[in-house]
Amino acid sequence: MPNGRALDFGPVLANLDALLVALAIAMGVALCAFAIGLVLGAVVAAGRLSRNTVIRSVSYAYTQAFRGVALYVLVIWVYFGLAIAIGLNLTALVAGIVSLGLLTSGYMSEIIRAGLVSVAAGQREAGLAMGLTRSQVTRYIIVPQTWKVILPASVNQLVDTIKDSAILGVIGVPELLFETQRLSQMSYRPFEFYTAAAVLYLAMVLIVAWGGRVLERRLRREGVSTVTVSYFPKQPAGSH
Repeated sequence: MPNGRALDFGPVLANLDALLVALAIAMGVALCAFAIGLVLGAVVAAGRLSRNTVIRSVSYAYTQAFRGVALYVLVIWVYFGLAIAIGLNLTALVAGIVSLGLLTSGYMSEIIRAGLVSVAAGQREAGLAMGLTRSQVTRYIIVPQTWKVILPASVNQLVDTIKDSAILGVIGVPELLFETQRLSQMSYRPFEFYTAAAVLYLAMVLIVAWGGRVLERRLRREGVSTVTVSYFPKQPAGSH
């Protein structure tokens, strides 16, 4: 509290519109990154289960690389490193989405692979015995069961992606934490602004978690069991 003055959330309320815009940017970045991670993760998961040793090895290396790198390092490497190495100049927003998407893909590949493996091999064989092609077996038997199994873990990963978006302010992405820092420095009210940011982040996480639970309950009503996974990962943002 500056100069020993009492708490004053007036500046926060006065700048609430700016915080909500930054919140929307953070959520948009997280959703775009998650979509990228989901698509790439599915491709890599398929590679992990390939019969080709080279494809399987490359997919495994990809998964370990992006699960092992720190997000802060990856963001700096994509934004500054690619420009220096190959002259690829990405905007801060695009670089942030790409970085977060690559990191997410490493985790989603393992989630999807586990879901694919969970489907009994006998169901594949039964589908082929009924005259279905391999693509039809995948589309009508494997995929519907897989996405129901991976739903809780996927929601958990989306929550993680939302929280990790706070790292992107380091390259100037105008997300929630970046805007919070700017406004708190202008108003000399860091406690109030960071408290507001914490509440907004928590609101995002609770909404996503609630949506995941609604979908999970619907699946249970349809007679499909899912793996129970906490929607609130213990690791701090950017600790991947």
